[in-house]
Amino acid sequence: MLTPLHKHALLSTFLHIESRLTELEPLLVQGKRRSPLAQHVDDLSPTEAKVVEDYFARIRSTMLTCLEKHGIPVEVRRVGVRWALQTNMLSLRIAVAEVGPAQLRGYGALDDAGRQELLSIQQEMDRLIDRVSAYLSERLGHDLPQRLARLDAAPGSVAMLRLLDQIVMRWQLVEFRPTVDTIVQRLESPQFEIAVFGRVSSGKSSLLNHIAGMNVLPVGVTPVTAVPTRLVRGDRPRAVISFAETGSCAIDPKDLDEYASDEKNRGNQKRVTGITVEMPSPRLREGVVLVDTPGIGSLALSGSAETFAYLPRCDLSVVLIDGGSTLNQDDLSLLRDLYEAGIPAQVLLSKADLLKPDDRQHVLQYIRDQLRHGLNLAVAVHPVSTVGKDAELLDHWFEQEIAPLWERHRTLTHDSLHRKIARLRDSVMAVLQTLVAKRHGKAPIGGDGRQLKAAQRLLDEADAAIQQAQTRDRDWSADEAALVQIILQDAAKAVVESARKASGKDDKPVAQVIQESLVQIGQMAREIVTRLQKTLSHALEALEKTVPLAKTDTAAIRNAPLSGLPIIDLSPLSASCDISIPWWARPVPWVAHWAARRTVDAQLADQLRQSVRLYNAQLRAWLKTSISSVAEPYQSQAEVFREQLRRMTAPSAESGATTDADDLLRDLQELERAGIAEVSTAADSEKAPAYASGLAS
Repeated sequence: MLTPLHKHALLSTFLHIESRLTELEPLLVQGKRRSPLAQHVDDLSPTEAKVVEDYFARIRSTMLTCLEKHGIPVEVRRVGVRWALQTNMLSLRIAVAEVGPAQLRGYGALDDAGRQELLSIQQEMDRLIDRVSAYLSERLGHDLPQRLARLDAAPGSVAMLRLLDQIVMRWQLVEFRPTVDTIVQRLESPQFEIAVFGRVSSGKSSLLNHIAGMNVLPVGVTPVTAVPTRLVRGDRPRAVISFAETGSCAIDPKDLDEYASDEKNRGNQKRVTGITVEMPSPRLREGVVLVDTPGIGSLALSGSAETFAYLPRCDLSVVLIDGGSTLNQDDLSLLRDLYEAGIPAQVLLSKADLLKPDDRQHVLQYIRDQLRHGLNLAVAVHPVSTVGKDAELLDHWFEQEIAPLWERHRTLTHDSLHRKIARLRDSVMAVLQTLVAKRHGKAPIGGDGRQLKAAQRLLDEADAAIQQAQTRDRDWSADEAALVQIILQDAAKAVVESARKASGKDDKPVAQVIQESLVQIGQMAREIVTRLQKTLSHALEALEKTVPLAKTDTAAIRNAPLSGLPIIDLSPLSASCDISIPWWARPVPWVAHWAARRTVDAQLADQLRQSVRLYNAQLRAWLKTSISSVAEPYQSQAEVFREQLRRMTAPSAESGATTDADDLLRDLQELERAGIAEVSTAADSEKAPAYASGLAS
């Protein structure tokens, strides 16, 4: 009989054999994959390779039988292939980092050209590794054929996507995978998000409860809704709460205030990242999402931050002006931010039941005038209420203004996706044409040497712009100490000026100096992102004109979903901003400034450093996310041009044998036929209404 030690040794040996078999199995297929860096030549016939695979399977079966016979449990910690790939991407990054100019100094001196060449190699390798990592983390390609089969979108679009997916897979055109997957994702969830914004207690939650026909959202006079709450159609009432660390859980909507109210979740201490409420409401059509946002102007500053961060993610915004008060600066700032983000807005006068009909018209006209003079906006303002007979105002507004927008949005979304699919088809056809030309030893269309060099230069310039923006993000806090000193100096000057004009004690100038300085820093961060947007959009436009190898979509970059800048929170500094200087120091300017700076340093410096450090950290995180949001759609399109340039400049031998040229031509012709059929179908659908009306007449 085997002792426990014998069994442990046997299991260890079998696990080692399994590890070696796992290392040997790739050799059976490595020779079939054309790679100039392959270390082995495929000298096995298909029959021999299959026999070896069968023997490997028999070895595994024998080991498993032996373990079961002796009662040895197989304790193997299994991990997903996705996780293993993502983890090992780090080792690839480390390997690439080891061939940088600094790491290779020991191999001999490098001139500027050699240093630049190494940096270029590193950048190209890092970019490809980043693309693989992003693709794995986004899970876009999960069960793509099955997802296409389940789609109930336009049959022509689905058929074209299915054909494109097959061709992309067959010819290993990996540069098109993110585009295919993104289009499928949009077809799967053509959502129309309507977000309701407004000040605290302006009636947002009550309005949404009335529209949904259920009192599900918490309503109160204290600030509620610490994070945006999404209302969607569902088979039964329930709420899904998502947390930063622990995933999500489903609760009864009656318990929603435990997570959505600032009273029971102050400062979002429960780390809620999202709330989705599902309800069987007839007004919540499939794909329509209503969003209840935190109130602006709230003492719950984290809620206000969530609101401003959400701005660019909705398709339509509804701004509530409290009929019990009046239009104020918070309302104007919110509308300005919405229009700067390119989001259409509808303005509602809430709690209209509190006003008499004549007063209601005066208030509506006042709001229109203020919007026209303050923001240069001509916006319709609708009175609404959720109380008594006046609730008809809300019902009328919803049926007349909101319901038609959903149908229009569906049409616009379909047209946009149809254009994206057409661009993708044209780009794939251009690649197939290049491959056919290379198979026959001919020069591809657009293969002029000067054009190719110009295209490569545009790609390099865009990559340099992305790298520069990322460097600015990494070094964002480098001048933090100098910034604090500048703010302290300006604050001291403000204190002196205040002392000359008033009694020498006024906290507004100091707070204003800090606010203006941090706003300026935030605008610098936004300028980095907007400049990158312009550079990358221009690069794609120039690439399409220089070398018409593929179709581009610059709108994906210009309309990248950028969140609002972090909110500046000066509440921790409020007490420290109450600064005055002695009366005897005011008459002499240099003495006044010395006394002010001394007082400012003693009273404000430490807290200011903490506030600046916190805001800089928030800005750096915003920069990183925003740069990625802009760079990702560019990289997915630029990758198509890079691969095309590589194919056009590669030797004919690398492009593959001539034996598969017929297969390439068949796929090319099939794409052409599919495109013609889709155009004919679209034309017939446009003629159908006119034909039907002719029959009716």
